[in-house]
Amino acid sequence: MLNNLNSFVGSIMNMTADIYIQQNTQDPSNGAITRSWLYSDTIQCKIEPIKARGASTKTDSKTFGVGSDQNYNEKFQLKIYATQLLSKRWRIQNIKTNRGISVFVEIDRIGTPDTIFEVVASHAVLDPFGAVAYYDGTLIRTELQDDSQA
Repeated sequence: MLNNLNSFVGSIMNMTADIYIQQNTQDPSNGAITRSWLYSDTIQCKIEPIKARGASTKTDSKTFGVGSDQNYNEKFQLKIYATQLLSKRWRIQNIKTNRGISVFVEIDRIGTPDTIFEVVASHAVLDPFGAVAYYDGTLIRTELQDDSQA
């Protein structure tokens, strides 16, 4: 359910994103722990790509390389402004504009699914009177873009 916001905050946080919460289960036959991701909530937010440092650098905040598993990976970071504190155990996906258009999709995958992000940081930002105005967070694109494998 979307949070009720006053019109000023609502005009700034004019996007939505779905929160998925990690659930761990244990296989009774072998004791293996498996993770699954369950839809929890849709929140109002504002999303901005994180720019690379340096005045003359032009980038879309994506970096490419080979990970520790020797597979190609793509790093993509976003700044999220939301009305609630975000947990590092959550994933964010289905980021949409105020008109319901998906913003970040995996264009090179069949069906162009929404990009899955994990929360790497979240903290409160206070207004001049000491009350929490909103929460500022950092998201990063997960290496595995298939929840059934992670």
